Amino acid sequence: MRLRAKTSGLAFAVLGAVAACSPVSTGMGPNSASTSNAATVTWADGKPAVAISCGMPSGCQERALAICKGNYATLKTENMPSAGTYREPQKAASVVVRCS
Repeated sequence: MRLRAKTSGLAFAVLGAVAACSPVSTGMGPNSASTSNAATVTWADGKPAVAISCGMPSGCQERALAICKGNYATLKTENMPSAGTYREPQKAASVVVRCS
């Protein structure tokens, strides 16, 4: 009985490690690696942009970097920390970016 519990615990640890190591998606739709969801939207200026919602602010940044290959401009943020500020995440964050 004890061996079985250790074996199933090991299986969950391996599955967790595999999920954590999966790459951040460069396409639209949900992505478990960054706990985010991305969609193409039309911004107020009529040009396309990418709207990203995420469970944690770092997930939004990781996804924007992956989709835009490191080069993007932020058009709108919601519940995202800025440099030099401290905040406790209270709800999901979101960002709208345009790849440059």
